[in-house]
Amino acid sequence: MTAHACQNCGNTYTENFCNYCGQKHIHRYSVGHVAHELLHVFTHADKGIFALALNLLKKPGLVALDLVEGRRKKHFNLFQYLLLIVGFTTFLIVKTNFVERMFTSMNGLNEAKMAGPVAVMQHKMALLLQKYNNILQMVLIPVFAFFSWLYIGRKKYNYAENIVLHTASSAQTNTIAIVTTLLILVSPSKNYFTSITLLSLLIGLWSFALCYRQFYGLSWLKAIGWAILVYTSTYVVQVVLTAVGVVVYMLLQH
Repeated sequence: MTAHACQNCGNTYTENFCNYCGQKHIHRYSVGHVAHELLHVFTHADKGIFALALNLLKKPGLVALDLVEGRRKKHFNLFQYLLLIVGFTTFLIVKTNFVERMFTSMNGLNEAKMAGPVAVMQHKMALLLQKYNNILQMVLIPVFAFFSWLYIGRKKYNYAENIVLHTASSAQTNTIAIVTTLLILVSPSKNYFTSITLLSLLIGLWSFALCYRQFYGLSWLKAIGWAILVYTSTYVVQVVLTAVGVVVYMLLQH
């Protein structure tokens, strides 16, 4: 057998993979090789990004269970996927003015009301939430995970493993959000927009219930109950943090 010097760590090995760092025996890049690598990343049947997206749509809880129980090789990196999909949905949300339009639609504000000091403040907060949607979603994942660990999983799975579970849930809902957000681009009325917003809320609850059912092996009834409780608990935390943010912002303006 021919001995190879690993370009990554310098170890000498004789097989196709370095027995020290695991890197495959490599060759110089060519245009064909680059094209193959790009195609492989996105379309590989077992672990491509599209395969993960499809699995997350159908079985996010089982994807999380695979990762938690050590079956990680067959999946595209979940955390990389989340960053990509959240970045894309945030781009769409900004382009469609999702949060701002939700704010005006749900509150039925006219021009006179929009000029009021409270409405102006709320409007500014809505714009901030829209602009930093990606950061907000990342912050909420460990909060969701804390409540699911607290209510459901303390005896079976630890807090970090619940973060993996809610990462899968967030990745699923953001994948679906691409469709719902694009629907807003052709929204013919405020009522239609409100319906899409409520649909997004229901999708979030359904995602939690599906994840808990698959990950913890719960019945649909228990999964839905825990989903509502976790979602509500996190919403309360979000409202409190938002209120604190508004107060701090107002104090800084004086």
